[in-house]
Amino acid sequence: MPLAVFYSYSHKDEELRQRLETHLALLQRNGLILPWNDRCIGAGDEWANQIDEHLRTAQIVLLLISPDFLASDYCFDIEMKAALERHAKQQAIVIPIVLRPCDWSGAPFAGLQALPRDAKAVTLWSNQDEAFAEIAKAIRETVVRFQQPAVPPPAPAPLADQATPKARVLDAAMPTHIVKDRATELLVLIRLPESKGLSGILQEDDEAEARPDDVRSRPFEVTFPQGPTGAPDPLKVTVELTSPDFSPPAQRKNIFVPVNADSEVCPFLLTPQRMGFLTVTIELVWEDADRGYRRLRTNCVAEAELPAVKPLLNVVRIPVGMASEEPRVFGSVNVGAPTAASFGRGAQSISIPPAAPAVRFPAPTAAAPPAPKRSILSSTGLKVAAMAFVVVTAGTVFYQSSNWPSARAPAVSRDVPAAPVVPAPAVAPPDISETAETFRKASEPFTQAGRVVDPAKVAAMKSGRENLDAARAELAKGNKQKAAEHLKLVRIATEQLQKN
Repeated sequence: MPLAVFYSYSHKDEELRQRLETHLALLQRNGLILPWNDRCIGAGDEWANQIDEHLRTAQIVLLLISPDFLASDYCFDIEMKAALERHAKQQAIVIPIVLRPCDWSGAPFAGLQALPRDAKAVTLWSNQDEAFAEIAKAIRETVVRFQQPAVPPPAPAPLADQATPKARVLDAAMPTHIVKDRATELLVLIRLPESKGLSGILQEDDEAEARPDDVRSRPFEVTFPQGPTGAPDPLKVTVELTSPDFSPPAQRKNIFVPVNADSEVCPFLLTPQRMGFLTVTIELVWEDADRGYRRLRTNCVAEAELPAVKPLLNVVRIPVGMASEEPRVFGSVNVGAPTAASFGRGAQSISIPPAAPAVRFPAPTAAAPPAPKRSILSSTGLKVAAMAFVVVTAGTVFYQSSNWPSARAPAVSRDVPAAPVVPAPAVAPPDISETAETFRKASEPFTQAGRVVDPAKVAAMKSGRENLDAARAELAKGNKQKAAEHLKLVRIATEQLQKN
């Protein structure tokens, strides 16, 4: 359909208007434009109504600028004003065409691109046809651009299953044992069902307080919002923490759940205010409704650092037979191989066979009087050194041998044969239930919530629990000897708890 073109001009520029119409005749022949000016008003028609009607229906309005156009009240105040109003509403395109030189820099249409090139008046061109040809070419481009249909917006992507809820899993982790008045970290993550999630992250993070075994999970479903293009957008989820036994008692943070990936880890810092078993509640909220829920429990103790448990040092008393202090007499010591029973945990002494009798050599002849020097073993310092060497050697064997009967006793002297290895006596099955019940009664007064516990008591409670679990594990493997050793440590811890 041709575009309606309206000429707004002064009658004193009639000749120049006609020459412009001549250059636009090809556009009219091709059916691109339908020009109109006030000379088209028929006899008997009301010219004001005709002008107003065509001005308000035209798609393109040509303002033929000249000094006479700017001086005309009708052209400037009525036609130009109406044309610019429609231009501002994007109902028409207004194109100023400078026919003759004039100062129009302050005119309302000064902000519009004028023709011909550089707004040089047509009458200033040495070849005016060249100026009109350039104006016709620019109007053709405007008409073609105006007639191009608007590009329809892209059709939204198919929404076959976007409204279907998607499965997700809430992961939360907090250390199972924390310390009163010391801040600890609680981690939250929303993952895909097939992802390792928070457990995989903690497996590679050695600096995190929580471990992979501390992760607790709960599945739930989400529906992702639809974006402008029809594709699903990430979902913003609010994580709300309720922790009355911690400081602060309540927290909330926002995390974004991607459509095809896990969310980022959302950390919270909590400081326990009392001892005992504490609970933290985690809620997921979006679209002003609760969507997910998880509860974590942890145990709060009094102190973070437990006293170091020193290994028991066994005092070994070994009789050592020394040779005579006479220069011609030397002695040798026969130390038998100690048995497993001799080095039982908590032993105070080791039985050693009596020293072998001293070996005496024949006395020298009278021609060779004895030298006035003393025997090398008569020195008190060397005696002490020999005693210390025996004690250190026995202690090393005691701590390095977990199954003494399999060890071989070293020979002290190549002249003295080693004593035979004595097999360890059979160990009766330890009574775990009685020891466990005694420990439980002894530790019960110190597990009450809110009671301040001495660090030594806390260490004893922890040692008792760990050794009791270790005894059960060893007994299940059939290691009665090791189970008995762990139970002995449990009884020691029980005695420490029973002390005032």
